[in-house]
Amino acid sequence: MTVAPDARARKDDAVSPLASSLPTDGVTFLLTDIEGSTRAWQAAPEAMTAPVARHYEILDSAIAVHGGMRPQEQGEGDSIVAVFRTAADAVGAALAAQLALCRELPDLPVRMALHSGDAMLRNEHNYVGLTIIRCARIRACGHGKQILLSDDTALEVGGALPPGAGVADLGVYGLRDLAGRERIWQLTHSELPATFPPLKAGASAAGNLPAPISSFIGRSADLATLSHAIAQHRLVSILGEAGVGKSRLAIAAAGAAADSMPGGVWWVPLAGVSDNEPEAVLAAVVTACSIERDNDDAIDAIVDHFRSIADALIVVDGAEHPSAAHAIDRMLARCPTIRVLAAGRQPLRIPGEVVHQLTPLGSPPDTFDGNRRELDAFDAARLFIERATAAGATARFDDAEATTVAHICRVLGGLPLGLELAAARSASTSLAQLVSSLNAVSAAPALGPGGMLASSIAWSFQLLTTSEQLALQRVAVFVGGFETDAATLVATGGELNERVAVTALSGLLEQRLLTVDDLSGRMALPPAIRQFAHARLLDSPDCAGTVARHGEWFAGVAERFAAAGDAMPVSLLAPDEADLLAALDASMHSADPAVAYRIIGGIGPGWALLDHPDALDAATRWLCGRSPSDGEGLWAAAVSRLCFVHADRPDSPVHGLADEARAVAELVHDEVSPTFLDAAARAMGAAGTVPHDMAATT
Repeated sequence: MTVAPDARARKDDAVSPLASSLPTDGVTFLLTDIEGSTRAWQAAPEAMTAPVARHYEILDSAIAVHGGMRPQEQGEGDSIVAVFRTAADAVGAALAAQLALCRELPDLPVRMALHSGDAMLRNEHNYVGLTIIRCARIRACGHGKQILLSDDTALEVGGALPPGAGVADLGVYGLRDLAGRERIWQLTHSELPATFPPLKAGASAAGNLPAPISSFIGRSADLATLSHAIAQHRLVSILGEAGVGKSRLAIAAAGAAADSMPGGVWWVPLAGVSDNEPEAVLAAVVTACSIERDNDDAIDAIVDHFRSIADALIVVDGAEHPSAAHAIDRMLARCPTIRVLAAGRQPLRIPGEVVHQLTPLGSPPDTFDGNRRELDAFDAARLFIERATAAGATARFDDAEATTVAHICRVLGGLPLGLELAAARSASTSLAQLVSSLNAVSAAPALGPGGMLASSIAWSFQLLTTSEQLALQRVAVFVGGFETDAATLVATGGELNERVAVTALSGLLEQRLLTVDDLSGRMALPPAIRQFAHARLLDSPDCAGTVARHGEWFAGVAERFAAAGDAMPVSLLAPDEADLLAALDASMHSADPAVAYRIIGGIGPGWALLDHPDALDAATRWLCGRSPSDGEGLWAAAVSRLCFVHADRPDSPVHGLADEARAVAELVHDEVSPTFLDAAARAMGAAGTVPHDMAATT
């Protein structure tokens, strides 16, 4: 890193107090640097000299006031290293320095990290070892004006934070070249920025893989084979028919591999990803991996992110997506540190791919006439009995019922999803009744692709109450997972009041047609069940009303995001992104554009941080074709926000609507939208690119 001569001298002279007595037991390191300083020095060295020198003075003062020490010439370029005997002193120094830097040098993006532990000395004036290395890795994750704390530091400082300070849990991350994971916290204060892009770190260890909602039964040979394949090859594909358990096995295999992946494990579901956008799969990877994206090219963002990260595993669920093979091929070619585990119905046909064909669970043969102990040798029977017992089945599952259970497993072909649906039904019916109804289904013609699985889903649907059937169809409108309140709103309507809708949703949960994540509390539909229910919804006169309620909910999500301001980072929209965009698209293609206006305006400046440039471009084109007469205030709010978002694109046609949007905003007494238009005009004016339509506002 190039440093101007006088700034370099200032740094060398500023070691405080010099350390023949540097502490080693239970210390806290504070490491800082200036984000992007190399580019800044190259672009304008004269402009950097005085601010960098003043930045050292501010840091030196804060460190000294809080009893810290500076190792001699430790750090590089514009970075500094300080050490404190207590975490409270280190946090106090970091906050005091960052507040002063933000006030005096607002254009200098200094990032800071703190980590606590026992330290090692290289000599009497310098540190070495994993404690200071871990602190440096945490600093590399951060952004200018951000203060990051390791979990050790957050625990040690406890309630002894400076006045007005708090901590925010950012999650658990892999750090480059370091084993294990680190929970990272952000030090907060009302005078510091609250919203930053995602950390520049490895995968979340605890939060990225879906939390299994039930035990993993059988598949020991499959799991062993996959574990070996993942360790030896960069692309492994799990293939199998719908309902055979590909996703569940992929979660188990990825979890088993996590400790050997210091860069972490990322789960990338492709359900709901557009088939019509060639870059949609890469955009899904960017979103799932919380990758910062400074340009419109997703592959470049992925490459930049993983270039400095140790081995990572990306798990692509739903790899039969039309663009999946091309996207995975590009990632593997350009990111040598990643491995891919794909789950789909057909091979990707990429050089180096190792295929693992998944078959149904082992079921007892037609000739089975054994006892319960012999039945336990078959994974299908073990799965059915465990799930049925958990559901509250009245059957004893003893020797007398062993042949009945064996018959159920055979009829369902050993498919885990079919077995789980039947097990859930066993709570309200006897095994004999279950066998009778399954025999009737198996005797009927197969219901298209999927054969017995499609038949068993249809059978489960027919056994639902009318209210449960309607609720299942309605929640199939969700593309991804969804909150309980969202499900209740969407399911309520017509003959289902809120109380009946809640009861119906509870019934679907009990029968495993609907699942809930214990950690997040969010509901979801298994893909095969959603496909079945969504097809019924599309053929139903209830579809328009369901789509409208879905849109209303997600317009509210966007508006709550806007109202929260800096207190809600855009990353918190990630779980709802697919449904936000689906609601936006549905409204743009409907006769009522209000939901689209509300979502566009609600996301507002957040569009710049969302990794959906295609959706943004589509929304911009659509908005430019609308008239304010069908929305007035909502239209003006949407236009003003997109003018702000496109301030770096003066050729965007949305800028041609600025004057009309300003006039409409004034007419409806909207005082906020003009501030976005003014900010956009100033930004383009500073760049010398103000469109003629906006020139009068600058």
